[in-house]
Amino acid sequence: MAIRRVGIILLAAVSVGLGACATGFKATYDSDPSHDFSGYQTYAWISENPMIVGPTNRVPNPLLEPRIMATVERGLTAKGYNKIDDPEKANFVLSFTVGSREEIQVNSYPASYSGYGYRGGWGWGGSYYGMGMATETQVRQYQKGMLALDVFDVAEHRPVYHAVATKSITDSDRKKMDETIQSAVDAVLAGFPPQ
Repeated sequence: MAIRRVGIILLAAVSVGLGACATGFKATYDSDPSHDFSGYQTYAWISENPMIVGPTNRVPNPLLEPRIMATVERGLTAKGYNKIDDPEKANFVLSFTVGSREEIQVNSYPASYSGYGYRGGWGWGGSYYGMGMATETQVRQYQKGMLALDVFDVAEHRPVYHAVATKSITDSDRKKMDETIQSAVDAVLAGFPPQ
């Protein structure tokens, strides 16, 4: 379906520059500024299985799709939208993409003696500029998770809203999956409808 391909292309373009946030999902939003969202009242899923699996190094969890769908539906109901089953009769349709990847963060900094980098002199000369000074390196590996939501206008058959939420996924996030999903969905819906 052409709409699904457009969603994947938009996802790839927007998600390239996103960074993870340590405390919650960080979201970015894009929408057609000329589109009028004020007449929207009904929505439907683009298909029975609206989840697209983006780039990931893990086996996708099949239990994610119904959980995310239910959470999005609750969020849209709270915003005053009504779900209908027929995508052709809705004002807008939705699809979403999930993905994850391993990230590595490397930090290097001068090793210090007594906490100040003092090496028997006042720090002028070779050791001050890092010549001969030891460095400490910290390497941290983490999982970065992503949820993208795409909204398509049914009458015009085109995308009108795109949101991507990313976060470093911890073991605690995996254990509290419903809370993690709620946080991700809240992030992607926070900008909808665009003001």
